[in-house]
Amino acid sequence: MKMSQRAPILSALALGVFFLTAGCTSTGSIGLLSNSETEADLGPHDSHKFHRVGGQIEGKACRHFILGVLPWGDSDLESAMKDAFKKNPTLHADGLVHVTTSTSLYNFFPLYNVYTLTCTTVRGIPVRFDHSPGGKMEKGGGETKKPSPS
Repeated sequence: MKMSQRAPILSALALGVFFLTAGCTSTGSIGLLSNSETEADLGPHDSHKFHRVGGQIEGKACRHFILGVLPWGDSDLESAMKDAFKKNPTLHADGLVHVTTSTSLYNFFPLYNVYTLTCTTVRGIPVRFDHSPGGKMEKGGGETKKPSPS
């Protein structure tokens, strides 16, 4: 078979593979992302000092679906962040700053919904919050003040 005769077959094959698999990705950015356990400890609306504890790290979390009814895994932001912390345990990070996120969705045989994979990737600079009572910053002031005894 000549090369000119193979071209339509290869094109049809490539088009068929394209229609059997489909996917898309969306991206975004967040200023600060912190662990839910840390928020409970610090209070979500209080100002706190924090410092960088390393360079950019990355984590990923995925959720799988078979036939659209058998799910397993988590693909939320916090799971991806915890994965990044698990990959870098020596940092003892509480959160991430300068965060970028991307979420990908892949369908294999989408017409029949045979298998779907959704993954969330988080990248950011790890930070550690000051958990000491003297580490809280006064609202409106830029310096650290110890709480007064009541």
